[in-house]
Amino acid sequence: MKIHLRQTDRIFTKIVRIRDDYICQRCGIKYVSDGVAVRDLKNLGVSHYWGRSHENTRFNLDNVICLCNFPCHAGENGWEGEKKSGGYYDFMINKLGQEGFDLLELRAHTYKKRDDKMDKIILTEMLKELE
Repeated sequence: MKIHLRQTDRIFTKIVRIRDDYICQRCGIKYVSDGVAVRDLKNLGVSHYWGRSHENTRFNLDNVICLCNFPCHAGENGWEGEKKSGGYYDFMINKLGQEGFDLLELRAHTYKKRDDKMDKIILTEMLKELE
């Protein structure tokens, strides 16, 4: 299945990778050291706990972490299938606390109209602050 990435998704991916220091949050593998790629960056994905179809949490930093695409995210024992219970769920509860997780879930299920122009402005400013 091919995932369609918007221009805003590409900016957001860069923000999350910088925030997580290019490290898989499950296995701890580092993909960049001193600004130099030491592993194939194509395998370091940005995993949305609540999927991209939830527009209100699509660009929410609490909703995403860096994970190796294989095996940590989608492999046989990957976290993709563990969003209701299991390792991914436990990780998010630990990261956000129960109240923070509940607020994120509420946000994920609250309607937000897509606004690529405004999202791009906000994300571009966020990226400038990180770089």
